[in-house]
Amino acid sequence: MTKIKKILLDKSMSQKDLYEVIKKGCKTPIGKDRISKIVNGKMTNYSMHTLLKLCMALDVTPNDLLEREGFIKKECL
Repeated sequence: MTKIKKILLDKSMSQKDLYEVIKKGCKTPIGKDRISKIVNGKMTNYSMHTLLKLCMALDVTPNDLLEREGFIKKECL
């Protein structure tokens, strides 16, 4: 389970809820398909702007969302 999926569950939010918060609070939203890929771990390399929009919508920090260990194992060792 991805960190963002766990946060959504802890906050009783759906991906649609996340999309709506971002759409309401940001000039340019993140597409529903992109949110789905991020939440399900299919997309791990996305922009800083996307990360910050997710953080704003979930009221978390980037460290709360980033999957550091998986990145290190995949890219650095």
